[in-house]
Amino acid sequence: MKPITPRPNVVAEPFVDARDAAYTMNLPLYYLTNARQRAKLRIPHYRIGRMVRFKLSELAQWLYAQGGTHA
Repeated sequence: MKPITPRPNVVAEPFVDARDAAYTMNLPLYYLTNARQRAKLRIPHYRIGRMVRFKLSELAQWLYAQGGTHA
């Protein structure tokens, strides 16, 4: 019989849509909704089917690397 090992408590960060991400990070909405802008600016995002979702922590790191500050 295998010993049962407890799983670590993992808190997954939720995905947010472009509107919530733009509002929270104080970015223009078209940066996040326009595929060419996302590619040009190398904005971290996830495609889930046809939807595009973002993680706020990754956007904050990206914004900091760009020399910006997040609200």
